[in-house]
Amino acid sequence: MPRILKVKRRISTGTNPGEKWLARIFHNETVGFEEIAEMISETSTLSAGDILNTLRQLETVVTWNLLQGNPVELGDLGKFYFKITAKAVDTLEEVTAETITRKYVRFRPSKRFYKKLRETKTTFVDLDIKGLQSKTGNETPTP
Repeated sequence: MPRILKVKRRISTGTNPGEKWLARIFHNETVGFEEIAEMISETSTLSAGDILNTLRQLETVVTWNLLQGNPVELGDLGKFYFKITAKAVDTLEEVTAETITRKYVRFRPSKRFYKKLRETKTTFVDLDIKGLQSKTGNETPTP
């Protein structure tokens, strides 16, 4: 269950700028391949080393396919796409690699996973981070 912080931010755009309170997700430590391999090995007959090798190969094959422009679907997790943003130009001849302003990967969760995301319950946490959140969680922002 994701943990949520209440944080105070200075909002400078929009119709009502000023200091506002927002909900932000509290990220725990990142889980890497080694930890995932250990978790899977505890629920299967495969060793952590076998699983780690498979995950490394998955990483390689997914990367190859994305760099070739192929979307990659990973079961109920969802689909990954290689994407770009580019500057618009007036003529066909002006379209060059320099007009590409950004290259990135987009993830689109499957319908099943997206439904789970929407149904996820959240818990608000009160970590004592100075200047970021309320002590009680019940304070209202002052404009």
